[in-house]
Parts: sequence; C-alpha cells; structure tokens
Amino acid sequence: MIFQSYIILLLFFIILLVIVYFFHKALKKRNTTISLLLKEKEDIQFQSKTASDKLENITEKKEELSIKLEHKQKELINFALNIVQKNTFLEELMQMVNQIKSIANETETLTKLNQLSRNINQHIALDKNRKLFQLHLEEANQDFYQRLHQKYPQLTEKEKRLSAYIRLNFTSKEIASLLNIAPKSVEINRYRLRKKFNLDAKTNLFDFICLI
Repeated sequence: MIFQSYIILLLFFIILLVIVYFFHKALKKRNTTISLLLKEKEDIQFQSKTASDKLENITEKKEELSIKLEHKQKELINFALNIVQKNTFLEELMQMVNQIKSIANETETLTKLNQLSRNINQHIALDKNRKLFQLHLEEANQDFYQRLHQKYPQLTEKEKRLSAYIRLNFTSKEIASLLNIAPKSVEINRYRLRKKFNLDAKTNLFDFICLI
C-alpha cells in the first residue's frame, strides 16, 4: 500500500515536471515570439521613418528643382526678349538705311550704305546670342523634349524646338526673330504642328503644349 502511494506520488511528480517543462518551453517560445514581433515593429517603424524622410527629401528636392527650372525659364525668356529687341532695332536700322539709300545720289555714299546694309544683315543672320539661346533652351527643356519624343515620335527637331518656343508663350513675331525666319513661316509651321498633334480648331495650341 505504501509502495503504491509512492509510485502514484512519483508519477504525479513526473507529470508535474513535464507540465512545468512544457509550460516553461511555451513561455520561452512566447517571449521569443514577442521579442521578434517587437523587433519587427521597431524595424517597420524605422523603415517607415526612413521612407518618410526620403519622401520628404524627394519632395524638397522636387520643389527646389521646380524653383530652379522656373528661374531658368524666366532667364531664358528675358534672354530671348533681349535678342528680339536687338534684332528689331537692327531691322529698323536697316529700314532707315534703305530710306537714306533711296534719296542718296553720291556713288561713294551709296557704296558705304550698301556695305552697312550687308553688315547689318550678316549680324542678324549670324547672331551668336541666338545660337546660345537655342542651346540653353534645349538644356533647360530636356524632359519636355523627351516627353514630346515619347508621345509624338513623328515630330522633327525643328517642330520640337517650335513647341518649346510656344511653351514659353512667345508670339509668332518673336519666334520668327529668334529663328531668323519670316513670321508667315512661323504661322505655317504652327499650322503643321497642330495637324501633327491632331488638334481641332477650338483647342488652344499653347494650352495643349503646356499639358504635355
């Protein structure tokens, strides 16, 4: 009877040890799981903060680039308008020379006036500022040229350049002066550009290009 009680007590003790062992093991596993979850939570919070900081930096850089681009566009417009004003002055000067030529009688005077006319024409045609402006225009509008190429690959380089001029809201007369062509030629090129964009008569070309 005492032996049976001893056996029962021993079995109870063994069962208790097994229960304690598995309880300790489950508790340890639970603590490990909690630690892993807490670490994952910290990692997620860190990644979220890092992503938030990166997004904030990207937003700031985007705003900074936007301001720089806007400043660059204003500089381009002022540069272009200076070229237009100078060319307008030279054209008016040419008209005055032609008027003087029409009333001049002396051969020597006419010769000098003809030479002056040629010099003015050459200066208008070979304007270094005009070429420099076109280089700056292409540099400042690379993204715009890429979008044009992706959406309208059929456009020629001249038509892309004309689109950039229109995007800066230059008039046909100003564009003509910058490209050293007649205003009528600009109007013809604008008409061809509208056809390539497949625009109806009601759609404003400037508004359409600004949305590209």
